[in-house]
Amino acid sequence: MTLRRPPIGLFIALVAAPYRTSLSQSIQRERLTQAPVRTGPRFTLTPTQNISVSLLLDSSNGRIWQVHFSVNDSDFAGRLPINGDTLAPPASAHDGRFVLQETSNIFTFLLLDRDDGRVWQVQWSNDADKRGIVRVLSERVP
Repeated sequence: MTLRRPPIGLFIALVAAPYRTSLSQSIQRERLTQAPVRTGPRFTLTPTQNISVSLLLDSSNGRIWQVHFSVNDSDFAGRLPINGDTLAPPASAHDGRFVLQETSNIFTFLLLDRDDGRVWQVQWSNDADKRGIVRVLSERVP
């Protein structure tokens, strides 16, 4: 009695079938777990008129830090909080929501909430008691 071999194409189809299923499931899973599209960068670095100071903004929630750099080891280099409180609840925070605008005063910037129109006057300073959100300039726009 001689055994007859099945056609090679049938063998390949039987072996490849599970791989096609897992490949299509993998592609489907990737589509379900794609990262959300960003509307802008989460962090922005805005220069001030002082060459060694920039403002670091978390554009999703409005937190701001004063960032110093130095070419000398003896000078201060690091980050100081200007506004440590989030200005948007986590559920509504998203990249690009807040922006900083320079003013003609070297120490003063305006912080705008692009979603609801609120505006704050922000002051940076080397003195902790002079650094922070100085005042609310505009409440939510209806």
